[in-house]
Amino acid sequence: MKKIFIVFFVLMIGACSNHKAYELPIKEYPQSFHQEVSKLPKDIQDKTKVPTEFPFEVEFFRFSTTPEVKNIVYTSVEYEPVDSELSNKLNLSFTTYYNDKVESSNSYESIKLNNGEKAILKKDEEELKVLEWTDSNGDVQELAVMFSDTQITNEDLKMMADSLNSIK
Repeated sequence: MKKIFIVFFVLMIGACSNHKAYELPIKEYPQSFHQEVSKLPKDIQDKTKVPTEFPFEVEFFRFSTTPEVKNIVYTSVEYEPVDSELSNKLNLSFTTYYNDKVESSNSYESIKLNNGEKAILKKDEEELKVLEWTDSNGDVQELAVMFSDTQITNEDLKMMADSLNSIK
């Protein structure tokens, strides 16, 4: 009886959670994305990370980088919500600025990531949230979400930031 209660309790907690995570593993990013990344200098390839968990279902949309491969300043990945209702209301991008520095200001709210890094909530507006932090390589990671008629929480941003995985 005690085991049944424990199983029921665990299921109840899971059912009551409204914070569902959708995964997009790196192996599910399209071949075109991996081909574009393979054109980057080796040191940038080794540092490239992307989010793999999202608060809504997404698919890869676009990868971009600076035109001159030898002087890479940033790489950026954009995602498209799978839900047709969200696709007109949400724009999500993850950008890495290599060898840059986070604009540190005490006026920004900070969010501690699971890996111990301190992210700043650079923008927290009605239709735009931007989370920014410096990773262990000294590169700036920026997660930006533009949205309308939907809700994106700081916890959603943290979940995506905590899910970064290396491409390699």
